[in-house]
Formats: sequence, C-alpha cells, structure tokens
Amino acid sequence: MIKRRNFIKKASIATAGTLMLPYILPSGRLFAATGNRLANHVVFVLFGGGIRNQESVEQAYLAHQGLPTQGNVMENMLNGAAPSSNQVYTRWNPVLNTTLSQQGTLFPELRYKSGPTGHYNGHTVAMTGNYTETGLNLNVNPQYPTLFEYYRKHSDPAKSALNAWWLSEGLGPYPSLNYSRHPEYGAQYGANYLHAGTTFSGVGTNFANAKSYQPDDVERIYKVKSFLDKNFDKNAAGIQGVSNSLEDREKIKNFINGIFDQSIQVDYPTPGNLSNGLTGDLINIMASWLVLREFASELTVINTFNLDICHSNFSQYLNFLHKADYGVGWLWDKIQSHPKMANDTIMICMPEHGRNLDSNSIYDDNGLRAYDHTSDENSRRLFALIAGPPGVVKQNNIVGSTANPVGESVDIVPTIAHILGFDNAVPGGLLQGRVLNEAFL
Repeated sequence: MIKRRNFIKKASIATAGTLMLPYILPSGRLFAATGNRLANHVVFVLFGGGIRNQESVEQAYLAHQGLPTQGNVMENMLNGAAPSSNQVYTRWNPVLNTTLSQQGTLFPELRYKSGPTGHYNGHTVAMTGNYTETGLNLNVNPQYPTLFEYYRKHSDPAKSALNAWWLSEGLGPYPSLNYSRHPEYGAQYGANYLHAGTTFSGVGTNFANAKSYQPDDVERIYKVKSFLDKNFDKNAAGIQGVSNSLEDREKIKNFINGIFDQSIQVDYPTPGNLSNGLTGDLINIMASWLVLREFASELTVINTFNLDICHSNFSQYLNFLHKADYGVGWLWDKIQSHPKMANDTIMICMPEHGRNLDSNSIYDDNGLRAYDHTSDENSRRLFALIAGPPGVVKQNNIVGSTANPVGESVDIVPTIAHILGFDNAVPGGLLQGRVLNEAFL
C-alpha cells in the first residue's frame, strides 16, 4: 500500500484534466477580454436522480398519492408553506430568510425535448448543451465539448482548472463529463474533478471507507491505476493534458491534506452544523463549499444523486429532496459571506430530468408509490432557477407556466457562457440552446 502522502501526490496528478495553473481575476472585475460579464462566479447545481415537477415547483406533496396534503418541501428555493400534516420526512427549518426564487428568476416549466431521460443523458445534456442518445452505461467522454472546455478555452486570458471544478456524487460515468472527445477541445480544457463522497466522508481520520463499486467504477479505477503505474517517475508538467505548475499542485495538495489533518475548518450543511445528519448529497455540497471558500472558483458544477431512491421509496425521495434544498440554501448563504463571491455569484439550479407521471408497482413503508423515469412526457418536464445580484438577475420573477413552457435543458450551457462573457467566442453549430435572457436585467 502506498503511503497517504504519496497517494495524494500521485492522485492529484492523475485526476484527469486537473490541477491546472491558477488564474484569479482581480477582485471586482466584471469584464473578460472576450466579452462583458454579468458576474465573475457561477455555481450550477445539477440535481441528479430525477425530480418530478409535481413534488417540486407544483408543491403537490402527497396529492398524487391519493392524500389531500399539499405543501412545499423546498423552502429555501421556492416560495410556499411547508405541508401542514402527513409528514413523511424530517423537516429542517430553512436557512434563508428570502427564498432563492425571490432572489432570482424561476422557470417552472422547462423541456427536456429529446433523447432518453437517463442519468448519463440528463447530465450530458445539461453540461454539453446538446441532446444525446448515448446509453446510460456507456462510460465514454461525451461527443460535444463540456461547459468546462468552453469556459477554459474561450475565456481570455485562458482560465486554469483551478477556476473550474466538477464535483459529483456517485461515480459511474460522471468523471467522463469533465471533458469531451471533440478534436478541438479535450482533457487540456477539463476541470478539477472531485468525488467528495469517496474522498471526504472520513474527514479528520482517514479516507472514506470502501464502497461497493459498479463495473464501470472498477474499469475506471484500473484505468487510474494503469496511469499511475506508467507515470510514477514523472511530474505533471510532462503528462499530456495536464499543465500544473509546482505552485498549483502544492495548493491543492495542501488543501486536501488540510482537510484530513483538520487544519482547514469543515462546516456541515445541517442544522446545528452536525455531521451525523449528512446525506451523500450534503457531503458533496459540503465539499463544494470547501472548494469555493479556498479557491473562489469562477465555474463550479455540483450534482446530487440521493433522489434516485424515488425508484423504490417515495418517502425517502421527499426527505432527500428537502435536504438537498437545505444544502442549496446553506451553500448560497455561505457564498454571501465570501469576500470575493458575495454579490458577484449567480447560482443556477436544475434537475437533470423529471420522472414519470404514472407510478411503478413498488410501495414504501408509508404505503406511497414509487416512480421511475422512462422518457414519458412527464419525465421531460423540469424547472430551472437562476438567482443572483438584484442589479443583474431579475428578482422574484417567474417565466413560463405549465401551459406555456419556456426554456430547455440545453439552454443552461449558453446561459452560463453568457454570464461569464465567452458566449460569442463559442464556434457556431456547437450549441443547440439559447441564452435564457428572460432572467437578466
């Protein structure tokens, strides 16, 4: 077994497309050379696992389970009172006094128009701005460039991977979304990748305990092992696709070591700052704040995945949905305390896709039916929320309705490109969507 210090050093080199040169815009600068910026920081929360509009923006709660109780389980993001009875989840008082909807623009009815409503597909669409027919378990990099590649190639001066982070819950094919197979882009424009659930769940003591890996995970682990075996005598400067300076590698190594030896403070997105209430999604959000606090990255994409339990346990789905909302509110509140990111950050929240209208045959312990996501029309319904400074983002604004859908999931990439000022630099024909201009002043 290699020693932890060596592991960190080698792993930091091996993380594909990672640990690049830092480039931090001077504080307060709102203009990049490629175009005007709306803000200098974007945090994109991509809800994995599938969320039905019925339990989120429509606040139907148990109405579709044959019970009369309705109410809002996402009290940090959406306006509306919590369910008054039939509680099948543990309610946490909201973090925010003013909901994210009030601090931004809500698109309650977007469309996922094409391709299967699978997890890999949903993530790929959201992060490349292109619909895809690629199967769920095809563990390959996407065909079209990812958001990270556009950002790092077309921001001028070019941005390092220290300014772009991809934090995902669950492994599987998700590290592949760091960068594409596109010949004009690729690994050299990828982001830092961090799987917080594996790395940090043993914070302060050790690496996380071993988990049960899927075949795709095992294949990727052996790929990393092979990479390490071939490059143990090299430094990052000699490895194609990675262009770290010694200074930057030291920054990230010290960052990770500081978390494990507890010299870096870890805050928990739970009431009372308690670690025993963490879910996998909240661990990922916790790690996201560590990264943001340390590096004030310009582009950060975070996903969640506990919501996938809706296949078998509707009550837990509501519980995880409520906690994911709490984590989002907590993260937004933390960002507003950061000297560089406060009032200079736009947060975008969107599910990868929805879930079916009709339930499957599984009942949970509360007698509630479960839902899959098999590409019916209901699973193509989703929402998006764009929150930010009042001088930039329209406040308390709602665009579209069930009868009048506005926006598509492919619109998020061009919208983020617009916020960070490089949308005009992206070559024509690569993006299918448009900028969601309705959200901005």
